[in-house]
Amino acid sequence: MDQFPPDLFSRIKVFKVDGGFHSGSSYIFPLFRRFYNLESLKFSNFDFKHVVPCKGDVGTLSPIKNLELRSPKNLKHVWRKDSELGHILSNLQTLTISSCDDLKNIGASSLSFQNLTTLDVSDCKMMTNLVTPLVVENLVQLTTMRVSGCTEMTEIVTNEGDYHQPIVVRKLKSLEINNLQRLTSFCPGSYTFNFPCLEEVVAETCPRLKIFSEGVLSTPQLQRVKRGRYYGKVCWKGDLNTIIQQLYTKKGGFNSPFDLNISDTFPKLIEIWKRNPQEILESKNLGRIEIYKCSSLSYIFTPSMLLSLKQLERIE
Repeated sequence: MDQFPPDLFSRIKVFKVDGGFHSGSSYIFPLFRRFYNLESLKFSNFDFKHVVPCKGDVGTLSPIKNLELRSPKNLKHVWRKDSELGHILSNLQTLTISSCDDLKNIGASSLSFQNLTTLDVSDCKMMTNLVTPLVVENLVQLTTMRVSGCTEMTEIVTNEGDYHQPIVVRKLKSLEINNLQRLTSFCPGSYTFNFPCLEEVVAETCPRLKIFSEGVLSTPQLQRVKRGRYYGKVCWKGDLNTIIQQLYTKKGGFNSPFDLNISDTFPKLIEIWKRNPQEILESKNLGRIEIYKCSSLSYIFTPSMLLSLKQLERIE
């Protein structure tokens, strides 16, 4: 790198690495010393033991805003307490982790990720929980959390018996959990949770989910609880725990009619169903469909699908 002019890489804001390296901290982080204005790091199929290296690689690295880790190899920690590079993640706003087979949780300290606004975790096979109570409370800027496809995950916030304070998740507006086959609750402990800004919860394909949280729960701004991103809102009344219980019982859950609303949010939508409609949205339980300003839509149902809609009562 010394043979290049000092300011050659000063304008680069996004750096993407797609495989090809065997020792991440040895090859990559010294390279970043010249990227003074770097905002985003994206690793794909990258083989390394730790995202953040330890002593010797500090250099002049600046804090980044976005970090993506897709199919990393040998990644066991996103955050290490003994790292000298904590300042790199101190301004992180978006963290995306996908298909990380070795990661069991994000492992952040109570002071890390305080500027994080979006956390998106998917398809991490070994992850059993996402964060501790202390960490989730310190995500003071977090507005969006998405967790999907983590087959071993049983809880989002793990139960730590020695934590007794009320947990306030200050700015979270949207929580989406999808295809978490072993998930039983957001948190199994009897903690007091306060979500003062939470507006939407999406809980899709979580067959073992029985309750959101066992402790006291406050969601004063909650407007929508949906069983899928494109479903209409659940109209049942009550607190979030009650609604979750209704969603995942035979009496009030997947065997009950649901609404599907499609509007001008998708002006170029041509087809609603790309595959076998019975595999999508549990269409046999469709009770009402509303379509508004979808001028490109070619059709709504196939003949065979229409015959299977036993609970359909209204089309608008």
